[in-house]
Amino acid sequence: MKKFKNAEDAFKWAKDVIEKGCITAEEVVAEEIYKDSNEFTYRESGEMYKSGEMHSKFKEGIITERTPYVRRRYYEGGKAGAGNRKAQPRWFEKTVAKNKDKYSKQAQKVIDMQKG
Repeated sequence: MKKFKNAEDAFKWAKDVIEKGCITAEEVVAEEIYKDSNEFTYRESGEMYKSGEMHSKFKEGIITERTPYVRRRYYEGGKAGAGNRKAQPRWFEKTVAKNKDKYSKQAQKVIDMQKG
C-alpha cells in the first residue's frame, strides 16, 4: 500500500495515474478494436481495412479508414460475402459490442500498471 505525507500528494499521485493510464489505455484499446474489427469489415480488396493502419491515430484513440467507398460500406454495407461472410455495416460498433468486457479489462490493466 502506498503511503503519502499529505492529501495533496495523494491527489497528485492519483491524478497522474489516471491521466497516464487513460492516455495509454486509449491507445491500447483503439489498436485492439481496430484489429478485432477485421472480423466484421468488408474485404473486397483489403485496402479499406489496411488504410486504417496508415490513417489512424491510435495514441489519440482515433481509428480512421480512408478509401473512396469506406463511408458507404460502413453505413450501408456491401455485397454479401464480399471477401468476408461475417462483414456487416457499422463494424466498429459490432466489434465493441462483442468485446466490451475485454476492452474494459485491458484498460483497467493499463491503469493498474501506472500505479507502480
